[in-house]
Amino acid sequence: MIMKILLANNVCYPYERGGAEEMVRYLAESWSEAGHRVIVAALAPGGHKINEIRNQSSLYQTVYWSSNYYNLSNISQWRRFIWHLPDWLGFRNYFRWRKILKKFKPDIVVLNNLTGLGFQVHHLCCRLGIPSVQVVHDVQYLQPSGLLLLGKEEALVNNWLARGYKTLTEYWLKPAKVLISPSQWLMDFYQHHNWLKDNCWLKLGNPLKIHLSSAYRLPNQLRQALFVGQLTSAKGIDWLAGQWSDFNKLLLAAGLPEASLTIIGDGPLLPYLSREASLDNHLRLMGRLEHDMVLDQLKMADVLIVPSFCYENWPTILLEAASSGSLAVVVSHGGAKELAEALGYLTFEAGNLNSLFNAWSQLSLAAAKLTYWPAGEGVELMTPNDYLTKILQNIS
Repeated sequence: MIMKILLANNVCYPYERGGAEEMVRYLAESWSEAGHRVIVAALAPGGHKINEIRNQSSLYQTVYWSSNYYNLSNISQWRRFIWHLPDWLGFRNYFRWRKILKKFKPDIVVLNNLTGLGFQVHHLCCRLGIPSVQVVHDVQYLQPSGLLLLGKEEALVNNWLARGYKTLTEYWLKPAKVLISPSQWLMDFYQHHNWLKDNCWLKLGNPLKIHLSSAYRLPNQLRQALFVGQLTSAKGIDWLAGQWSDFNKLLLAAGLPEASLTIIGDGPLLPYLSREASLDNHLRLMGRLEHDMVLDQLKMADVLIVPSFCYENWPTILLEAASSGSLAVVVSHGGAKELAEALGYLTFEAGNLNSLFNAWSQLSLAAAKLTYWPAGEGVELMTPNDYLTKILQNIS
């Protein structure tokens, strides 16, 4: 059956940031190739000429709405609060949504990250008799920033503002026919906080255009580590870079070779990391790279390190590492731990250098006996068509 599908995510080509954006693009392309008519709604930075933005694919249409969402990190906390109010109160882009829903008349609406797009979309769909689905990628419906740091969990229940925000997001997203989480951890997290606990929830991994390896490369000696991600404290890169000299001392004391750390990404810590790299010749800062170049670096690295101090949901970089046949060492909390263990990767305690060293040592010992590290078998990647079928089965 040929369908009209409206996809939405606040960030889209050419402003990609992470896994949700890759997934939306892949779904749009694949569903269009299957014959469905697809429109993607997304945000463009304020001041950009919307009509000059082009899709990489001509198969589907992308509707861009100008927004200051991309500038949020550069404004004060109070101004961010004011900026979020139209989302929370349900009138941001209200008439734009009503126009596109009435004109396009989609058979189904699949919504992803809604910050900046407007939280009221599910209510509009419900009034128009259009089934809508919400894919939850992080904790943004309990915490506006989408970031939850280790040790800050109680702020979600002890803060009256957080409780008020939770009430608002419950109201706006309750009409969703299905709530989808890529990880069991994130689904459990929301339900633990009684957020839309009675709605229909599905655990469906993000469809991605990759194939997982059956085993990972295990070089004779581990010498090249890699970090890929946003250069923020929440991602743990300042801790990792700041501790790298001490980490190499631990390696030398254990009779292991020193290792270099290559850092790929962009963000507010770029100046700090540039200074650190100038003082330590074992640090190499490459900045932001195109996706194909990131994959090339994964293939060359001995170990990917994911040192996040925030709770991650389903880090796409782990799947890309597994697809490249690369080893990884990952923090032992949240959805990152769940995905890492399913892929057969080792974990360590965030912020604990000895714990990271122990995982590294375990891989080094294995390298003396094995030529490869066995991959896990706990991840089943869905095709876009299977993903759509699962959704349709649960909204009928």
